[in-house]
Amino acid sequence: MANDLTITEQADDGWADAAADNANRVLKGRLLRFADWQWTAGKNTQIEKGTQLIVTGTAAAWVKWNDGKPVEYKMRETGKRMPDRDELGDTDETTWERGLDKEPIDPWQNTRFVYLLNPTTLEAYTFSTHSWGGRNAVGDLADQIARARNVRPGAVPLVELQAAEMPTKFGRKSKPLFRVAEWRGGHAERPKELEHATPAEAAMSDEIPF
Repeated sequence: MANDLTITEQADDGWADAAADNANRVLKGRLLRFADWQWTAGKNTQIEKGTQLIVTGTAAAWVKWNDGKPVEYKMRETGKRMPDRDELGDTDETTWERGLDKEPIDPWQNTRFVYLLNPTTLEAYTFSTHSWGGRNAVGDLADQIARARNVRPGAVPLVELQAAEMPTKFGRKSKPLFRVAEWRGGHAERPKELEHATPAEAAMSDEIPF
């Protein structure tokens, strides 16, 4: 038909360059937060617990806040430690903003970012946290990924957004939990302890649950 359009090759429609521009942003997609047992995205849209997302990466930074907004990022460089707080300046507490309790608030917050992807729609999210419980959740997930990649290099987790109890001196509080539902991608490798094992010894070893 005269109105049919036949595409013989992929045109340069500009989307690749647009995606490349976005790749260097600290926050990608909708901002994901956790507070009081509840996950939210964007402007307080509630996210149901158990929602599954693919974890695509992480980053760490000192983030400077002013008037309730982030104004500067000092990202951790690959393979290097985070700078010490004293290296950042702004140490005069008399110049710091005050919280609701009238106590000074450090403008620099030790922050973690986790990048996630909806496996169906491919919508992107960035989880941002500077709380102790949030950083602990990111650290626990990092440990799991490291262990998984010892036997399956390149594997990425599909996680469920959950919540966990966190005892504090102020009583029962909550913290975010990334519960791994399954591992995707990567390729399995023979565990190092079995490299020189006989077939019988290998058969007696625990099966790797991937």
